[in-house]
Amino acid sequence: AVAFLGGFVALAASGLACAPMARPDVLIGTASPAGIYYPLGGAMCRLLNLDTSRHGLRCSEEPSSGSVTNIESLRRGRLDVGIVPSDVLADAVAARGRFTARRPVTELSILLAGPDEVLTVVAREDLAIHTVGEVRGARINIGDPGSRQRARFDRVMTVLGLSRSEFAEVRELSAAAQSRAFCGKDLDVIVYSVGHPDGLIHDVTRTCQGVLVDVSGPAIDRLLSEHGEYERAVIPGGMYSGNPADVRTVAVRAVVVTGPRVSDTVAYEITRAVFDNFDAFRRLHPAFETLSIADMVHARGPVPVHAGAMRYYRERGWLP
Repeated sequence: AVAFLGGFVALAASGLACAPMARPDVLIGTASPAGIYYPLGGAMCRLLNLDTSRHGLRCSEEPSSGSVTNIESLRRGRLDVGIVPSDVLADAVAARGRFTARRPVTELSILLAGPDEVLTVVAREDLAIHTVGEVRGARINIGDPGSRQRARFDRVMTVLGLSRSEFAEVRELSAAAQSRAFCGKDLDVIVYSVGHPDGLIHDVTRTCQGVLVDVSGPAIDRLLSEHGEYERAVIPGGMYSGNPADVRTVAVRAVVVTGPRVSDTVAYEITRAVFDNFDAFRRLHPAFETLSIADMVHARGPVPVHAGAMRYYRERGWLP
């Protein structure tokens, strides 16, 4: 141990131990390590780095404060690739919502789509709430301001014609805090926007008698027609304790986008790394297991598919 320590000190004295790390060739912005974006970025880098000896690229993922930060970092060239939900990307392109004061985003391109972020409404079993239209009068948490779950449920409330005054109580807690409040019987209904399976949903359904609420019907059909970034989704029956039937809802998809500095060659290699190793990719996280090639290639978004990714898809015969 003394010899090791002495060697380390000598190395530090030489200046080599403090040499700055070179920036990776591909830097992917994700989100909190607790979410799905960080493991998605990590999976992409892991597969790309397997073949560094051939293409010469080194990839690294990094956590970020979220989608808005990723988009701004892509614009400024601090990131090469970012993971964002399709509804946030649509807002950025249209300069609406959190991007109202910014110029429209025009310089991004899509590589591929990732897992769905599924709007998931959970109610106390004893209240017999089965559809989202039946949440009136409940004590509900709609999410903290600025959160994705809040923005998505606000849109659902709008198409349903629901106002805050129609609830017994409206709270604005984070996802983790609302789970504690629900299990403590301080809330009747809680809202998540997550990929499935999800640990928090497992907890509230298994130990706190939470049931999944159907989010469908004519009003939701109108939401889907007015906002093309939303799509229908199904939470499979049996995925969560006490919820044996399929539950219909809506979702947006995580989209992997590039900034303007990413060349066709780099985009091609990232795309190739994922799909040439697709079986390995799907084993890297439970949320990837249900993804299909068709889901990931046919990404919905208001910006074009990157020319490098398109080249790979055409070589495989997946896009015309």
